[in-house]
Amino acid sequence: MAVCVCLASLFSSLPVMAQTTDTTTLTISIGDKTYEDVTNGSTIIGDFDLNDLEFWVESVNGNKLKNVGSKSTAKDSQGRNPLEIASVPGKGRVAVTLTYHAEDDPVAANQAYGFSVAGITFANSESSTVTVPKVGKVSSLKATAQSKALKLTWKKSSSISGYEIQYSTSKSFASAKTVKVSKSKTGYTIKKLKGSKKYYVRIRAYKNYKDELGQTVKAEGKWSNAVSKTTKK
Repeated sequence: MAVCVCLASLFSSLPVMAQTTDTTTLTISIGDKTYEDVTNGSTIIGDFDLNDLEFWVESVNGNKLKNVGSKSTAKDSQGRNPLEIASVPGKGRVAVTLTYHAEDDPVAANQAYGFSVAGITFANSESSTVTVPKVGKVSSLKATAQSKALKLTWKKSSSISGYEIQYSTSKSFASAKTVKVSKSKTGYTIKKLKGSKKYYVRIRAYKNYKDELGQTVKAEGKWSNAVSKTTKK
């Protein structure tokens, strides 16, 4: 459940944390959307009010946290909650420092996971958007039988990062094996296959791009039409 954290709340004294910004990764939930591996320098883009962000820290470095945030009743002598936000407003964007005071948390299991992460930027999608690239279907896939191998050729695709080739002895590609091939290639030989065995092969292109967190993710095209060929002995 999302918890509203006031970005105007600034705290002058911060404790020494058990983990550093170099190693700490967060899982943050904003509304009904979850962002994983949020680190220093991350940018989160979404449809939310920059003056009234609602989010919840779900885990740190894979460790689930409980009772964290403004909902927590734990307070130290300075009146802090375990989770605090320091903000620097900007037009269409808000850069924050997220600090979790582990020693203030009433859940003993959480007390080893203190952190402070600077440089998380929240941006409204009206001013910042991430476009997922479109990747076309690879055409003209052909297979030539060789001794315990298949030689493949296809028509080169443009503006991609590479290809994935999948092959199987099953028409449905059950238990298929997948290999990656450089974007500059228009051919590949699958070796160490069984002799006199029918194989099904397909290929697709992919394009790497930066998502709303600034992390590299992969956009995949559709699989090509499958071709089948029986290897030689």
